[in-house]
Order: sequence, then C-alpha cells, then structure tokens
Amino acid sequence: MEIFEGIRAALLGAAALAPLATFGVVLVAYLTYRQKSRADRRDQWWKRAQWAIDSALNDADPQRRLAGLKVLVQLIGSDLATAEDAELMSALAVGIRDQEQDGRRTVTVSLPVRERILAEAERLLEASSAR
Repeated sequence: MEIFEGIRAALLGAAALAPLATFGVVLVAYLTYRQKSRADRRDQWWKRAQWAIDSALNDADPQRRLAGLKVLVQLIGSDLATAEDAELMSALAVGIRDQEQDGRRTVTVSLPVRERILAEAERLLEASSAR
C-alpha cells in the first residue's frame, strides 16, 4: 500500500508541474518565432539595401542614383539597421558626395540633378551619423 501512495504522490507532483512545463514550451516557441520574424525582416531589409546601394553607385543614370540615395536614407532610419550598416552608408555617402563634387562621372549631369544628388548624399550622411 505504501508503494501505491508513493506512486500517487509522484503523479500528483508531476501533474502540478505540467502547467509550468507548458509555459516553458510556449515561451521557447514564442522567442523562436520572434527571432525568425526579425531575421526574415532583416533579410528583406538587406535585399532592399543592396538594390539601393547598386542604384546609388550607378554612374550612367543620375535619376536612378538619386532614387537609390533616397531609399538608403529611408532604410538607415529603420530599427533593422545596425551600427555597421550606418558606417557603410556613411562611407558610401562620403564617396558619392566626393565623386559628385569632383565631377568624376562617366555621364554629364545637369546642375539641378547634381545638387539634388549632393543633398541626398548629405541627408544620408546625417542619418547615418544619427544612428
């Protein structure tokens, strides 16, 4: 009879721990979901950043260059951007600004477009520094 009492006590103890174990499983599942969701969002952010970087470095099409810079300014303001991303964008903005000021372009760009590109490069530099 004593053996049955011990088994019964062990089962009641295990039953008391079941809600705690369930909570643990739910917590781990939630944390895994959040991590995967952030990784997926970060992956999409980086794909957009790659397009924008390629566009911003395009010497042949000033309008595309301007669009790429505008997208980069928006992307660097995202909570998905890291400090390393900000450093990259800052270096990119300085390079584009210097290239535009020195006139080292393969295509001649009208003054208004050149000024808009320079302004966007400055905005990117400021946004990167603020990060």
